[in-house]
Amino acid sequence: MSDPSPPGTARKPAYGVLVAVTSAVCFGTSGPLAKSLIDSGWSSAAVTAVRLGLGSLLLVIPLVLLRRRLFRELAKSPLLVIAYGVLGVAVVQLSFFNAVRYLDVPVALLIEYSGLILVVAYDWLIRGRTPTILTSFGCVTALAGLVMVILGGSGIGDIDPVGLIWAIVAGVGLAGYFILATEDFSRSGGSVDPLALAAGGLMLGTVVIAVAGAVGLLPMSMSTTSPVLADTAVPWWLVALAIAGISTSLAYVTGVTAVRLLGATPASFVALIEVVASAAASWWLLGQTMAAAQLVGAAVLLAGLVAVNFGGRPRATSDDLSLDNPSLDNIEGGRDDAVGIDPVIGVDVRERPGLTKTTDP
Repeated sequence: MSDPSPPGTARKPAYGVLVAVTSAVCFGTSGPLAKSLIDSGWSSAAVTAVRLGLGSLLLVIPLVLLRRRLFRELAKSPLLVIAYGVLGVAVVQLSFFNAVRYLDVPVALLIEYSGLILVVAYDWLIRGRTPTILTSFGCVTALAGLVMVILGGSGIGDIDPVGLIWAIVAGVGLAGYFILATEDFSRSGGSVDPLALAAGGLMLGTVVIAVAGAVGLLPMSMSTTSPVLADTAVPWWLVALAIAGISTSLAYVTGVTAVRLLGATPASFVALIEVVASAAASWWLLGQTMAAAQLVGAAVLLAGLVAVNFGGRPRATSDDLSLDNPSLDNIEGGRDDAVGIDPVIGVDVRERPGLTKTTDP
């Protein structure tokens, strides 16, 4: 059987796993760092604007200097860029940061992750694409785990309804991004380099948040009060740089690199470590803990999401495994310019989760 990967894209499992774990850990720090700024007097919109604005600069500057041609690819799929910038970046990030104002960070993140189930529901009810048995089982399992996360603390009264609504909005925005992104691929067949997409989406998201703040739709307030992390006062600017440099730029670059080293499916699995990293960082930096029932619920929810993510993976046929078949690169992320894992949550965006697939797009 021939190796379908083009030259220069050979899988490097050990190094790839290390890079993927690094990406997941970096992404996992965003919630605790944002929470510390919010608790020190920042508005959620201001934290979002700083993360997206500084993060986009840290990505755009090296790309402009080293790989300027990549930005031409954004014109290939304008709907994808808009969906990513508005839904995948602005709506999701703002909603998530609003959620962590009221909820513990891991709880908010788990609720957001459950938005992937909406993608399966949309394609089943609207598109008539029947989910596989494994995917259906995964959805039910994930919902059961979500209920345990929400009720596993001190009961439903322990969950702030405002935070719950914002976390659900983040999940809906995440699902909307996946739906629109996949629709764009099916129409144009074009692919966008993930680093260019990340930079373009961050810039567009920054503009959306900034305009909304300028016209008074979003409160924009910042504070020079030092946030407290691990019982230590830290300069606000250092936390802002960390959330832009570590939780955004470094996380995105390592996430994209992990896809190219491992392929989309293994990288998607490793990326779920973000939830574990977020819980660990929240415990260490903020002193937040989850009840035993919530920890069990988190494990059940993540297991369900793994089933959803892998339940509908297309099986490559003998015809697919031909070097002359260009669609093969879109199965395992072999192409250098293919969009692989969404850098916000680390899930493959080329195939909607858990759906049977009979033909290549």
